Amino acid sequence: MTGPVSIVAGIDIGNHTTEIVLARVGSGRAEPLAHGQAPTRGRKGSRDSLAGAAALLTRIEVDAGVAADRVVLSAIRPVDTATAPLPPAASPRSPVISLRRPDASTPAGTGYGVGRHVPVHALTGPVAPDPVVVSIGPSIDYEEAAHHLCDAVAAGWTIAGVLAAEDDAVLIANRIPIRVPVVDEADTHLLDPDVLVAVEVVADGSAYRLLADPVALAAALQIGPDELPWVAEFTRELADAPAIAVTRRTRAPEPPASEDDYVDCVVRGETVRFSPEQAYPLLRTEPPGTAVRVRLRSCKHAEDGVPVDDAYFTDLAAIDNGAWLRRGVADTRGAVVALLAADHVADAAETMTELTGRPAHTLAAEPEAAARGALTTPGLPDDVIVCDIGGGTVDLVGADRTVTAAGAGETITSAVARVLSIPRALAERVKRSPALRVEGPHLAHEEDGRRVFLDTPATADAIGRLCTRGSAGLVPFSRTLAAEEWRSLRLAVKEATVASNIVRCLRVFDRLPAVLVLAGGGALDDELIRTVGEALRGEVVVGRAHIDGVHGPRYAVASGLVHLAAEQDWAAEVS
Repeated sequence: MTGPVSIVAGIDIGNHTTEIVLARVGSGRAEPLAHGQAPTRGRKGSRDSLAGAAALLTRIEVDAGVAADRVVLSAIRPVDTATAPLPPAASPRSPVISLRRPDASTPAGTGYGVGRHVPVHALTGPVAPDPVVVSIGPSIDYEEAAHHLCDAVAAGWTIAGVLAAEDDAVLIANRIPIRVPVVDEADTHLLDPDVLVAVEVVADGSAYRLLADPVALAAALQIGPDELPWVAEFTRELADAPAIAVTRRTRAPEPPASEDDYVDCVVRGETVRFSPEQAYPLLRTEPPGTAVRVRLRSCKHAEDGVPVDDAYFTDLAAIDNGAWLRRGVADTRGAVVALLAADHVADAAETMTELTGRPAHTLAAEPEAAARGALTTPGLPDDVIVCDIGGGTVDLVGADRTVTAAGAGETITSAVARVLSIPRALAERVKRSPALRVEGPHLAHEEDGRRVFLDTPATADAIGRLCTRGSAGLVPFSRTLAAEEWRSLRLAVKEATVASNIVRCLRVFDRLPAVLVLAGGGALDDELIRTVGEALRGEVVVGRAHIDGVHGPRYAVASGLVHLAAEQDWAAEVS
């Protein structure tokens, strides 16, 4: 190097990990000298997180025997990831709604039926010429309801099904002379008179569900073919339901009450307030930036409402969809929510100057720095989009635009912690690693079906449980899952969280690139590369960054910062 030379520290404070690259900078080039990482302390951008970065810098400097002359940072934007309760998704665009509450568990009868809605008290009028579905409101006793139904059958009514607001399905079914599907715990107040209603109850052990077929459901409710895609999206959630009660949407979704959780979304240029379950389908398909304000009382930083640049919801029930594992072996209630704060941490550089005693300044946004670092990967073609997978966000950077979306590595961790009911620290470990089920002191069942002998006898608490391999031996984490089931569930979580989010972001670009190169800590996960590759199979080659030909996919932002600093210094020298 000729001309002025300085030692620059590029610091990337992430939502989960803080990474630093020390480099000798001069003549427009950056020569990496040392690097290191540590868990981020506290919330990204907090004073604790900056103090942790300063401590890490000191440790790296001591180990390397060099001292940084200055510090460069990227603009810091925290992401909050939390688990929130979420009723079944209900897109405001869907032409149909479900009437059965998600926690209902005791339907009665079997079969399916379609008919016009008639309240039970209206069965005393003239007999309808066509089949009817009878609703029983919460104020009507089951014995009274059964009496009305018996009288109606005797009078010639053709009853195709029954909807009960209370948990009375079995009691009612046992007291009427016909065998029809009786669905309990239904939102009967959502029904208008004379609307078509379709009901189905599946016998134990049966997998056949006629009304989970979108074509059959659309035909039953007389819905036109132009709305079939929305019906198909709706029926995905019915595929494993023991009971189904569906009707046409006859009224606009009610906005959440003032004291309820909400998500404000920009729809066709207007801001519309939705409940979280209404917003969920939109946020899964619309581009980042659709959500602009979120209130979630289960999320500490959004309990009073917070402006956001993006929000991404993962409904855990969609993971446990019957295609991956047995029902009930994992806790799939609720949703994992990632919120990208609309505000940047303004004083990070000033605080870092105070903590390190070295001049610090904010040089670039994280996506720009990540792209600069990732493009040092040997062998990349020109037609490439960089995808930096951090703890809180995915940043996609192409030649003409940048997209930042909430929801990355911490979303996977939160989902795994919830579905397995384990601590987050353990979830962070098991989300990456193959597991084995210990069958005895010396024998274990691997994910690929092999039975292997253990090198050392298993401890008593590991026998009969699914375990991950830790530095100190086997760490148990589940009693219910088989090894193969955990592998399938692990892949499903990664597909539903990060892989689907990346696909959502790619829709913003005018065209798909030849190569999508993954950077950041998330790119170290081979299964995540696989799920992203599967989601884009035949369209995009998915590869992994190798920062500076040295670091692998890590240190993209930190390395990019020192390269940008070198280029900025050189431009100032030659101007």
